[in-house]
Amino acid sequence: MKLQLSKLFGSFLIITFLTSCSPSVLDVTLYTTDIEAANEGEVFEVPVRASFTMYSDDDGELDTATLIAEKYLAPESVFSQSSTDYSETLVIETTIPIGTLENLETYLGNNNRVAVLVLENTGELEVSLKSTDYADALNSELSDVNFMLGFELPGDATNFRVISDSRNNVQVDATAVFVSEKPYLYFSKTLKRRDEAEIVFKGASGSVYSEIDPLIYVNFE
Repeated sequence: MKLQLSKLFGSFLIITFLTSCSPSVLDVTLYTTDIEAANEGEVFEVPVRASFTMYSDDDGELDTATLIAEKYLAPESVFSQSSTDYSETLVIETTIPIGTLENLETYLGNNNRVAVLVLENTGELEVSLKSTDYADALNSELSDVNFMLGFELPGDATNFRVISDSRNNVQVDATAVFVSEKPYLYFSKTLKRRDEAEIVFKGASGSVYSEIDPLIYVNFE
């Protein structure tokens, strides 16, 4: 089985790098019609953006990590690098698939992806970020280059941007999150058409999301 379900809600995405081995920021963009289509059995790619920062000299390892990561990401992925006097940053713009567990397992048979968005219908729709077996393979290859390289999730911050393009109202819920930098033990928002919600899951040490994966709940009216 391609999906790893060892954690409570699973995990999430892309090449990690550096001493922390996790993304500094991970942005996931979801349209409500994407969620509806996945619930009806479709599997397709949605955009994500991951940023990694290394607070030390690069010595060319960022380029090596990029070449390795390309094998495990969507073919159209875009990599960009920037640097300051104290750090190196790698930004990856790519896509990952969304779908039900069964449909994603079939999809991963022909597509290398380190992470997916799993949709489960439990009376309401749950969307969670999970890593795949390809994440283990990526981690192994990076570690062979340098023990300081690796892949580990979740990121320090995972940002779900949910945009409503549905005709009817859509309710979006999440637990223990930040919205507009304000903490919420429980967040709920009803989205009218063209409304959006930007929900941040903090995954740094000491956060509940350093142990479990980000998860949102969606209800269509």
